[in-house]
Amino acid sequence: MIPGGRAPGELTIAEYYRIPAVRQRIREYCGGSDRSDLTCVFLSGLTPGAHTSWNCSPQYPVGDLDLLLNAGADISRSTWDSQNLLVHVDIDYQHFDRPAEPFEHPADMFVKLEPARRAVQQLLEEFNLPLLAVMTGRGYHFTGRIPLESPLVARLAELAPVPRWLATCAARRPSWATAAITPTLARAYLALGMLVEYFAHLTVRRATPHSRLPVVLNGTVVGPGPWGRECTSLDFTYAGDPIDIRHMRVAFSAYQGHHFRYDTECITARLPPLVAVPLASRPLVDILQEGREPEAAAVLAAGTSAIMPAVTEGATHLLKAYLASPLARFHQDFYATKPDPPSRWPVTYDRLDLGSLVPCVSASLAAPNDLLLKPEHVQHVTRYLLSRGWHPRHIAGLVHSRYARNLGWGDRWTKMDAQTRAEFDVRVFAGMVATGMDEGIDFNCRSAQEKGLCPGAGCTHDLRSDRDHLLARV
Repeated sequence: MIPGGRAPGELTIAEYYRIPAVRQRIREYCGGSDRSDLTCVFLSGLTPGAHTSWNCSPQYPVGDLDLLLNAGADISRSTWDSQNLLVHVDIDYQHFDRPAEPFEHPADMFVKLEPARRAVQQLLEEFNLPLLAVMTGRGYHFTGRIPLESPLVARLAELAPVPRWLATCAARRPSWATAAITPTLARAYLALGMLVEYFAHLTVRRATPHSRLPVVLNGTVVGPGPWGRECTSLDFTYAGDPIDIRHMRVAFSAYQGHHFRYDTECITARLPPLVAVPLASRPLVDILQEGREPEAAAVLAAGTSAIMPAVTEGATHLLKAYLASPLARFHQDFYATKPDPPSRWPVTYDRLDLGSLVPCVSASLAAPNDLLLKPEHVQHVTRYLLSRGWHPRHIAGLVHSRYARNLGWGDRWTKMDAQTRAEFDVRVFAGMVATGMDEGIDFNCRSAQEKGLCPGAGCTHDLRSDRDHLLARV
């Protein structure tokens, strides 16, 4: 029940969180109930006035949930779960020129995302994969769970090597965390990321013919369209990081990201907070008309579950399709090739003559912090070196060697893992080329300039020749 019959926009986040049904739904999404403990290993939260990002948000023990609710925080839960392996897919709207666009014009934004959302929903139905769909401030989250006791977890683990980040978990683990990450869980998590990558490929192919926007993977910058540089992004970047550092927004929790962002606050500070609400089979127009403010979310919470569904059967169907795909064959070849170990870098990756490369590639390798942290730069380096005959695992090794240099990274590589990050990003972009999904349409000088890749060094090279070499090697 909404306190005092408050009108839309009058209910504060703290008041909203005091509603029993809201608290129940938040606990459900975190793997618990009124009678059971949460199965997520940790929580994270951003409080009003924090002006920080989720990447810098602290971890809290699950027992601090009430403290976060009382503080009116945006709440996320760990991807790491003590009883399940979580399947997670994001659809995000990105506008690189006007970051406030999704908050100023939400109806327009969600209409633009519809082709991708419909494609995801159709594929989920075809695979019998009933992920819980949650509407956020910039798109949708789709999430489900595979119980750890399922034989599917062991089957997934057979597909992937032990990620290097597993050896550093103990150094990152808070003193209050008791759950363990086994080699089987770590390998299954890495393999599940490959399945989600395959699902993203299917989504891009199905959505692109119907979408007004480019549909990209993991927030890669695009060139300008009629309304600027905007795109639909299928984001599964969590799979490129250790399972013990990543988290996802909780259903029925507050969404105040437009208040935290320094690049939109002057425009969006006046806008009300939102709530991440399940779609619950409602038409998009109904959700937008009813609103996503706390008052509407409180009404929805009274009768809408936020329990993540078990999706073992559907994930098994997805695994079968993946194993028969060209992407699976590419992944097998990728991990079968060993990168040069750090002891050999002085005579391998470090010997690369940057002067032999085109300026738009050498610039990224010469200034990896922060150029090689941007997906479009990693994609550009990957495309170019593939065109010159490099194996993608060695491209990843080269990127890793740049990450390993002392270039003022702060604590980035103590929380994340440099090798895992490099291999994930290069693998995704090289996989798009290997499967024919990336035909190099924007692998040219004009697009490189539009995406901020060209350093403007008076270069006379024509990238279209590299695109021809790239496609000839596929």
